[in-house]
Amino acid sequence: MVVCRGGDCGSRAKHPDVDHVGLLRQMRDRIGGSARVAPSKCLEACEHSNVVVVVPGARDGEQVWVGGVNDRELNTALSDFVRAGGPGVAMLPIELELQQFRASRRSRQELDVERSTTGRRG
Repeated sequence: MVVCRGGDCGSRAKHPDVDHVGLLRQMRDRIGGSARVAPSKCLEACEHSNVVVVVPGARDGEQVWVGGVNDRELNTALSDFVRAGGPGVAMLPIELELQQFRASRRSRQELDVERSTTGRRG
């Protein structure tokens, strides 16, 4: 799972009422050992901030790009989806489906670069 923290994501200027550190902590605590939660540089999807990408594990499944992850409820739904197995295994909850977006080619490339330079799978 990759959590964008560059550009507008994680920005107090754009989202002054969001506890970015608290949401990241909540996500890590809730997911536990089910997946890695990795903050990243800008994924070039600022219009959807705050962006989280759920990267599937070894099983089949496509990346799930979710925008507007700015509150505890959506953060909880996202964490529960990952704990249930994520893409290709668990059903995407409706609240995440409503926030899901198709990432641009540039955003997907940024994610690939981020993952390759850090050796991260998800």
